[in-house]
Amino acid sequence: MILIVEDSLVIRKLIVEVLAEKNIPSMEAINGDQALKLMKKNTFDLVIVDIMMPKINGLELTKIIREFSNVPIIFLTALSDEKNQVQAYNSGADAYITKPFSPHILLSIVGRFFEKKEDIKTIGNLKIFFKSKKVLLNKKEITLPTKERDILFYLAEHMGVVKTRDQILSAVWGYDYFGDDRSVDKHISRLRFFLEEGGAYIKTIKKIGYKFEI
Repeated sequence: MILIVEDSLVIRKLIVEVLAEKNIPSMEAINGDQALKLMKKNTFDLVIVDIMMPKINGLELTKIIREFSNVPIIFLTALSDEKNQVQAYNSGADAYITKPFSPHILLSIVGRFFEKKEDIKTIGNLKIFFKSKKVLLNKKEITLPTKERDILFYLAEHMGVVKTRDQILSAVWGYDYFGDDRSVDKHISRLRFFLEEGGAYIKTIKKIGYKFEI
């Protein structure tokens, strides 16, 4: 989860949209005071902060955050002069981007910090990002329907362990689901289709269920 601290609604929404393209979740704060309140209630993997904000500016906010957290902090600001950049790094910033900004550069820098914290599993030609719910097949991102994606993540999380159809139903559909366990077979079949050759990693255990392994 990324915290965006920015008093401009337009800029906040633009950052949210850029992050959403890579399935990166975010929360928004309009100033430093609100950001600190959110940080008391939530755990963030990264903070994107502007300098010029009411109440608590970005430099002051970063100094406060550094008193209790080592979370990576990226400054995103219209102030491009050397003095402010030096102050930002001295306050505890990890990166500094000036406005107007390139979405590609923002994502590249975010990736340096955000994906370090990602729980990533590589299985053959598949790469599974558990936190951002992203799946790469042969280095290209693929989009899976919700149930198929949830089944994949459940089996991959318990790699090498046989899971019964009832266990998969409970994990993906919930304990109060009253449907037929044949739903699992149908969705497994679709998942294998979407994964192409990667579908071979899903092994059928006769009369029991499935497991995920090379």
